[in-house]
Amino acid sequence: MNSISGLGNYQNQLSKITGLSDGQNQISKTDAKSFGSVLEKAIAGLNSNMNTLDQGTNGMISGTESDLGKVMINMTEAQLSLETAVQVRNKVIEAYNDIKNMQF
Repeated sequence: MNSISGLGNYQNQLSKITGLSDGQNQISKTDAKSFGSVLEKAIAGLNSNMNTLDQGTNGMISGTESDLGKVMINMTEAQLSLETAVQVRNKVIEAYNDIKNMQF
């Protein structure tokens, strides 16, 4: 019984420190929408970088683009964006597997 009251006291103190009430501790729908919009923007940025890379590469091959430095910068940006997206995906999958393997 003592540990339960200690947990209640801890939760009350945490609410006072953070300034949030019990109803505010949970993620709201607007937070979920904002996470979705951030994720959507990140994927759109990755797609834009890949399209820019494709256009620059095709321009170099066809001879319409003569600035190799610009194409190389675009290539590096696209590569870094893709590597970041892959690492985020790997972390999400790892977290999902950790949650899936939890025993209650």
